[in-house]
Amino acid sequence: MPTPDAILQQLIFPTQYLDVGEALTRACGGDVAAYYRHCGIAWLPGDMPGHSLTGVQLRRSNEWMLAICPPGMPPLVSFIQHFPVTSHGAMGMLAITARTLGEALDGALHYFPLVMPAYTLRRQDTQGRVHLIAEPRFDFGLVSHFFTETVLAAFMQLAPFLSRQPALLPEMHFTHAPMGRVEDYERAFPCRFVFGSTQNKLVLDKEALAIPLLTPSVSSHRVLKAGLEQQARLLGVSSPVTADVRRRLQQALRENRTLTIEALAAQLAMSSRTLSRRLQEEGATLPRLRTEVGCEYAELLLLETDKPVAQVAATAGFQDAAAFTRAFRRCRGVTPTALRAGRN
Repeated sequence: MPTPDAILQQLIFPTQYLDVGEALTRACGGDVAAYYRHCGIAWLPGDMPGHSLTGVQLRRSNEWMLAICPPGMPPLVSFIQHFPVTSHGAMGMLAITARTLGEALDGALHYFPLVMPAYTLRRQDTQGRVHLIAEPRFDFGLVSHFFTETVLAAFMQLAPFLSRQPALLPEMHFTHAPMGRVEDYERAFPCRFVFGSTQNKLVLDKEALAIPLLTPSVSSHRVLKAGLEQQARLLGVSSPVTADVRRRLQQALRENRTLTIEALAAQLAMSSRTLSRRLQEEGATLPRLRTEVGCEYAELLLLETDKPVAQVAATAGFQDAAAFTRAFRRCRGVTPTALRAGRN
């Protein structure tokens, strides 16, 4: 069931996304003024530079673009031609001033909530591959599949900024059916497309993260990062300690290590008591974060490997299969066995 407008109205997105709809409308010979009216916008982006979009306005923008895209090709192909990296504003600039693809993706993961609150984005690594998993937080109705495609495909706009292309083609996975011929998707993007998958995600070879970018700038990167941190605090989406602890727990799982609260506190240059207090102030606890991170990692192992549930539980940091099953059901709404059965 689509998310009610009253809820979508509370979501905030950058106005730069309107530039994409305007450019696509012009390219298709459409009426730009009618586009803005359809979105429920009485001003042009240049008139109010500090303005933002609501979720309802962005949904209407996607409705318009989906309707105006030329027939015979996947709508994503037409959309992406008018979606530069800079459509993400400061976050896009942060990405292209990074030194490596890995650093660019780290920045995107950290500041993703500032530009795309309709989805959660997380990274999971297994078997030498990096999975950037996008999970919808809201239902945008008829444009949901198109919206999901645009969110993940935007990462492929970094390809021209790489000093070399990955040795192995990236993969784009979607849970829905293709909105056109798969060969047309793959002709437009330097990656392989998989539809009817278990998750919406971009999958990269881990070695690709070391690829240098052509446009690095340490000073610009630092300034942009400071600005994004300030924006995150102003919008109330910044939980620096929680985010840092989560990243460290994820890294420890990938490396098959266990981090005690004492070790975490030492890494963050604070006492264990202070760490617990800071997490509590941000609405989190260390046990809850351990469980969430463990369940997220376990989900990928269940979907991508044939490891027994007991082995998945141990790898994800749980004491035994029974405790893992209870925790996984609380976190993901399904048992590990049922999740794995549903992948086939």
